[in-house]
Amino acid sequence: MNASHYDYAVIGGDLRQVYLTAELVRAGCSVCQYALCRPPEQICPKLAGAVPTLSLEDACSHSSCVVCPIPLSRDGIFLNQNRSKKNIPLSQLLLYLTPGQLFLAGCIPKEFAPPARNKNIRCFDFMKDAALSHFNSIATAEGVLCEAIRLSPKNLHQSRCAVLGYGTCGRTIADKLKGMRCYVTVAAAPDAEICQASPLADQALSLSDLFGQIREYDFIFNTVPALLLNKDVLSRVRPDTAVLDIASAPGGVDFAAAKELSVTALSCPGLPGKYAPLSSAQAVFASILRAEHKI
Repeated sequence: MNASHYDYAVIGGDLRQVYLTAELVRAGCSVCQYALCRPPEQICPKLAGAVPTLSLEDACSHSSCVVCPIPLSRDGIFLNQNRSKKNIPLSQLLLYLTPGQLFLAGCIPKEFAPPARNKNIRCFDFMKDAALSHFNSIATAEGVLCEAIRLSPKNLHQSRCAVLGYGTCGRTIADKLKGMRCYVTVAAAPDAEICQASPLADQALSLSDLFGQIREYDFIFNTVPALLLNKDVLSRVRPDTAVLDIASAPGGVDFAAAKELSVTALSCPGLPGKYAPLSSAQAVFASILRAEHKI
């Protein structure tokens, strides 16, 4: 590996990456950055210690640890970023990583990890860190409730809400909705998830049963990354219902059909970076420290 000039290179992503850069500088680390959505000094003027690099190669080749966003990619092909004028293929990122580096990102595609390991690059997926995954679900739940309030003319209080899926995010969203005195139905495919949801939810049932009564709901929150809310299902949704999708790509809502049917539907990617970038960055920083002790 080339001699490292920096402890960390922070590359791409949303405001979480900007705040993370500031947190690393605050901790006394030497940091370079590339393709951040905003310069760190705009967020934290007193912590303008991160060095901008001219290229992805410079950022990767001179750092001991490379930190990329959550998720690493939104389409499995290009780096998740909106600062650089051109798309950055993951293959190019992989080319510039150097043996012995620690590489951290969220939702690392399965095709990325094996060639990285073949280059003797140590990979750590943030979403496999249980503590960070739980925190991320809290930030996501708070964010999607904000989006729901913004999207609908109705109160959430005492509304009828359906949560599709009862994984980490589904559980947290259902819990937050119950705390707001909503009537909550959880719909899931595995029987185990239905059983787990039963003590918390007002109703827990299969997805097929939910689709049969879908006109009852004021808000529908999808967390399942599969096309569940297709044209047929959406045709049964009331016009005053708000549909919010937080599922990872390809998502779970046919948005073209929703538009055609005049159903109010919203895709909600990157909510922690939109609503809680500082808290999320601090959680990522803690995850980095745990990764360095594990790997």
